Amino acid sequence: MTGKSILLASAAFTVLAAFPAVAQQPTLEDRIRALEQKLGQPAPTDNQPLEERVKALEEKLEQTNEQKTADDQAVRTRLSTLEQQFADTVWTFDNARPTVQSADGRFLMSLRARIQFDTALFNQKSDINSTNAQFKDLASGSIVRRFYFGAEGRAFRDFWYEFRGDFGGANAEGNNAIVNLARVAYNYGNLAYANEPHFRINAGVIQPIFTYGDSVSSSSTTFIERPDVVNAVIAGYGGDDHRRGVELTFQQADLFTPGDNLVVSTAYTAGPTTPPAGAPTNITDEGTQIVGRAVYRLWSDGFSNVQVGGNFSHLINLTGAASPGGMRTIALQDRPEIRVDGTRLVSTAASTLLGTSLTPTNIPETGGGLWGLEGGGNIQNFFLYGEYMNFGMDRTVACPGCTPFGGTPGVNPGDPRFSGWYVEGSWILTGETKTYSPVATNNEMGTFNNPRVITPFDWASGNWGAWEVAARYSDLDLNWHEGVIGETPAQAAVGGVRGGDEKIWTLGLNWYMNNNVLMRFNYLIVDVNKLGFVTTGSTTTLQQIGQKFNAFGARLQFTN
Repeated sequence: MTGKSILLASAAFTVLAAFPAVAQQPTLEDRIRALEQKLGQPAPTDNQPLEERVKALEEKLEQTNEQKTADDQAVRTRLSTLEQQFADTVWTFDNARPTVQSADGRFLMSLRARIQFDTALFNQKSDINSTNAQFKDLASGSIVRRFYFGAEGRAFRDFWYEFRGDFGGANAEGNNAIVNLARVAYNYGNLAYANEPHFRINAGVIQPIFTYGDSVSSSSTTFIERPDVVNAVIAGYGGDDHRRGVELTFQQADLFTPGDNLVVSTAYTAGPTTPPAGAPTNITDEGTQIVGRAVYRLWSDGFSNVQVGGNFSHLINLTGAASPGGMRTIALQDRPEIRVDGTRLVSTAASTLLGTSLTPTNIPETGGGLWGLEGGGNIQNFFLYGEYMNFGMDRTVACPGCTPFGGTPGVNPGDPRFSGWYVEGSWILTGETKTYSPVATNNEMGTFNNPRVITPFDWASGNWGAWEVAARYSDLDLNWHEGVIGETPAQAAVGGVRGGDEKIWTLGLNWYMNNNVLMRFNYLIVDVNKLGFVTTGSTTTLQQIGQKFNAFGARLQFTN
């Protein structure tokens, strides 16, 4: 017991002896050393006076405060700059295209222009006047084929608008409709990401997605003009630009497999806008159609692409005379893939035998339809593409003036069917590739466009831009039960259509000086097979009124 008490007393004494040392305040040296460590001051030298060390700490603290103030000011400046940029618009001039855009990207407007100056020389045989050729003197010369000017852009992020006027088409080509495009589109999905689902509603004066040839921009066609069959059907079956209508489109890349691209589009279209002082063809009915295109890119490695697709059109009602139940017609026709002379060498508008009368006129119809197939692609700098189209008319005899088409009143001689196709290919000598467009703000979806020039033309540095050689064969057949040479009107099939069969070989050379300026050179070998009734003495028989000739065309183009 006594030993335990002695041990506890010793422990208590030890604690009491140590307590004053624990409870006492830190010394001045301790406080200075703590501040030096916090401010990162170097360890003091031996016997360095405390006053000198305190002065050094004051200077260090002042520097720290000044740096903090500077940092705060820099943050305020950056924040103010960001706030100003958010409220300001941004101007750019990329690819020679003036563009103004709000800082948040919700609003954008670009000024667009396209100028195409064409020259053509027709080489017809000198003795053609001694033959039965229907058109003996095609006019060589020059025209301003297109002069587009307008604006396009984005509004409220998801809306896209476009207005474009056309001030070209002079001389024999005639006057074009000035209002070429005037449309508003609502987009669901980000146009910048082709692999995201994209839906679009497009309405106004539009250019619907219909046929591959017409979906390619007029600035990116491999040749001066589109193939015959494309020109004929887009005008007759509800396509082309300056067409009033509404359109619904779906697009998505990487939908089923990596590298694929699906575009499905359909449109309800009415008549086109008319040229200045031009009389509209829709006197009672405007003429309405349902048109569409579906195309699927099967494969792509980023440079090469392969795709297939199809097109359709259904004529709902046609334009016609003012009298109720009067004649309704369309005309299928085209020039020889050059526009300097406006003559349509093949046409159903002046090709029909009315019973025993030889007077040509349009074909009376209640409607018609079209289906077509397309396919092709590019392997690096080699490009190949083609289309086939089958189209026809639903003929009628149930209107005043229509019965002669049957020979016997009320008898329909049949619904004529026509076809056309083309294949075109090109090789870019300088190694560039045609650019594939999976999605676009306009109708250029699932198309191959001009290459991006690697070395723009520059005389001083010896750069010559990009060069492309091309060839195309096209065939537009507007004949149906046309008969044979030597038949008299009584022998020829009643209601036969002799619109003509135009076959054209085109050789092309394209010089892309830069991404805005180019020149195209085309040499055409044209063969028109067309029958018509020719009277010699007292005998009238079917004779060849077509012809063969060559033509040279050139185009200078600027586009942004």
